[in-house]
This record gives sequence, structure tokens and C-alpha cells, in this order.
Amino acid sequence: MKLLKQLGLAGALLLSAGCSLQEDPYGFVSQGNFYKTEADANAALIYAYAILPEIEYYSRGFITVTELPTEDITLKPDAGASNFEFDRLAVRADNVDLTTTWRYAYIGVNRANAVIANVPGISNMAEANRNELVGEAYFLRALHYFNIVRLFGAAPLRTAPVTSLSQTDAAKASIQDIYALITSDLKQSIALTDLTRRDGRANRVAAWSLLAKVDATLASGKLTGTPGYDFVTDATGLYTEAKTMANSALTATGYGLDANLKDIYDVTKKTGPEHIFAVTVDRAGLSEGNYSKLPLMFIPYIDGATFMLSDGTPVKSGYNHFLTEGALYNSFDPADKRKIDLIPNTVTVGTATRTLGITDYSRPFTRKYLDPQQVGEQTSANTPVLRYSDVLLLYAEACGPTTDGYTAINRIRSRANIAPLTPGLSASAFRDAVIQERAWELCFEGNRLFDLRRTHKMEEILVQRYGKTITGDAYYFPIPTREVDLNALL
Repeated sequence: MKLLKQLGLAGALLLSAGCSLQEDPYGFVSQGNFYKTEADANAALIYAYAILPEIEYYSRGFITVTELPTEDITLKPDAGASNFEFDRLAVRADNVDLTTTWRYAYIGVNRANAVIANVPGISNMAEANRNELVGEAYFLRALHYFNIVRLFGAAPLRTAPVTSLSQTDAAKASIQDIYALITSDLKQSIALTDLTRRDGRANRVAAWSLLAKVDATLASGKLTGTPGYDFVTDATGLYTEAKTMANSALTATGYGLDANLKDIYDVTKKTGPEHIFAVTVDRAGLSEGNYSKLPLMFIPYIDGATFMLSDGTPVKSGYNHFLTEGALYNSFDPADKRKIDLIPNTVTVGTATRTLGITDYSRPFTRKYLDPQQVGEQTSANTPVLRYSDVLLLYAEACGPTTDGYTAINRIRSRANIAPLTPGLSASAFRDAVIQERAWELCFEGNRLFDLRRTHKMEEILVQRYGKTITGDAYYFPIPTREVDLNALL
């Protein structure tokens, strides 16, 4: 049974076990009459996954806080003030989007902690299944903390379920300690999970992939002098491990580059070779969070009509909220299929064809989040978290300007129909080229801000190249005021 179709059952089971209807602060679950059976264990894990597609997390909020600060997207003129703070890189501690991103990441941590703490004690279930569920929970906790540390830096580190208000106060842990837990969790996940692909769930390939990204983040942060990464002692060793982890994922059976870029984002092909881990949704869901409205944020509003793309794909007018920036759009090679195929600039309304200009109100837009069969405003467009090409570029970065490194990045460039990367680059120039390649390959997917931060390029790219202004700390958002007010130890 697909993950999303189990969410209703999981929620019902957990509510009957004493889950607070007002999830404050991080989702309290009474454990006295739960975690007794294998069904309880499965329901708890599904509940842990269910936080990811919430509107305040990967189905909207996460894209808002990670894409708007970059050169990928800007906003329509009448967007909310909280959104514009991200677009203008002037985020205040009382920003509502910042607050909900923090809160939902910690809700996710708490749900994962509950599985990690309780499922090992359920004896009447097969060991392999118990290991799998706990291993996936370790992956989820690592993912949440990776988001937290890259967004906020030092932050509270919770490794046990919070079940009462008396447990909510916690001091900030260091960036070093948070990364130590992330790394440990992912190695636990690798040891406990298997290679089976399950709809909407992580497996060992996902854990290998995420650890490769964590290692590359630490290594690049150290080598480039990114604030907060001075504790790293062995960047070379971390890149070596990143290469090993990425290679394990890249050579796993069933995964590879999809020959057709559009197929990667086809909602009928969610188990294609490019997909390693994504936040899954289904347009048949009963509420937002089961389905996604994220595509409507990118789709332009054109007379309120259904318009056609040049390949015949029908698209209903959207909210025109996220607008593609010229800085990204104009940086592509004119022959790059990632621009030609994935950022359409012509539409047909009735019998009239319109060209969308990059400075117009309705602009060229990403088709990475399209669902031609959407029902009303409900779509089945997943949010990518880890893709094969993402991991292949991490592998190239870890290899540096070697034969393996060049082969990896040129596989991406060949699929995009652009020339191979200039040979003979220095290690730093090669890795700069990989980061730029990631900008083109992974745009609109929530990676660019983190790539700029971990390579100490926020000022160089956003300010010096694109003329943006950064107010405050470019590398870490402030801890939300609400959390400081509620947590005496902050």
C-alpha cells in the first residue's frame, strides 16, 4: 500500500494513543497504550513521514526559505511581507515563515525520536522489519537536523521524545555536535535499512546519498572558510568518504540518469531511475499536505485559463507567486535543455501563442512541479530531496579534477546538450564549476542556498555578481523570537 494512503490510518492510531490535537510544542504522544505491536510501529513511522509534505515544510515553506534568498526566484509584487524578507535577504527573527520552518523541523525530529526510542522495544515483530523502521527514523532525524543546522547553525539538540511541556527547554548545541549526531544517525541508517525501494520512504541508497551531501558540506565548509565550520579537521578525509558514499548510491541497482529530463518530473513516473528520495503527495488526498499546491506557486496566471505548452502539456493558471529571476534564466547556455525543456517561455491560450518575457508579470517558469491531471488545486507533484544527478555532482565534487570527477560532471552536461567542462582546472576552480553546475541542474529544488552557504559564496554570487543586498547574517537565519520566548535556555 502506498505511503500516503496509510496516513489516515496512522493518524487515527496515534490520536487514539493520546496525540494532542494541538501539537504543542512538538507532537506529544502518550506511550502508555501504544508501541505494543508491529502495526503500532508501522503507524508511528508513517506519522513521522507525514510531517514532510505539510504546507509549512516541504510542500511550500521549505522552498520559500531556501529558494527566495537566491538568484533562482523572486516574488510577485503583492506577495506577503514575510516572503519578501527572504527575497531581500533581510529575515527578521519574528518572520512567520522562519518560525514555522523551525517548528515543523522539530516536530519531525520529535516524531523520529519517538520511533527510535520505542520501536526497538517491540519484540513481537520480525527483526528485519524492526531494523528497517528504526533505520528510516534515523534517516528522517538526520534530514531534519541537517536542515536545521544549515538554516540556523547552533540549535537545540533533542535525541529523546518530548512528551510534556516540562521537557521543552533546551540550550543550543554547537554546530559540531549537531553534525556529529547527523553523521552517526546516517551511519545507523545505513546499517539498519535495506535496498528495497518503497514508495515515499527512504532506504540505504537514500542514507548513502544524504551522508555524501553531509560530508561534502563539511569538507567544502572547511576548505572555503565558511563561518561555523572551523571545527572540521580533515576535509580531505570527508571528501574521500563522500566519494565512497556517493559511489555506493550511484552504483546501486535500479538507479541512474534519466535520459529524458521531462520524465524526471512526470508525476506518473515517480519511481524512475533518477528518484532517490522525494516528499510524496497524492492529488486524491483529503487535505493539503496529502496533496500539494506547490506547483501553483510557480505556474503563471494567464487569464485564469488552461494554457498549453509547446509539447501539448495542458497547464491550469496558477498563483504566479514565485517568479523566475533573470539572474538564473540568463545564465544558462542557450542550448541547455535544462532551460529549453524545463523552463518553458511560450504558451498557447486558445489559438494565440504568447511569449513570456523574463521581466514580465508572467514569466518563464519551472515545469519541475507540474501535474497535468491536477484536480482543482490538488496535485500529485512531489518535492525532490535527493536525485541521482544531485549525488553524481556530489561525487564529482568529492573526486575533484580527476578523470572520475570530469566523467561525472560531463555526464550531466552531455544530457543537458552542452559542451564538456574545460579540462585542466585547478581543484578550487573545478569545484566552483561543480557548484555552478548544481545551480543549473538543481534549480528550484531547495539546494542553491545551502550550496552558496557551504562554499562561502553568498556575498560573491548574490551581492557582487547579482547586485543583491544582504542584511544581517548571510550564513545563518536567526532563531525565531517565538522559540526564544518559549525556551528559557535560549
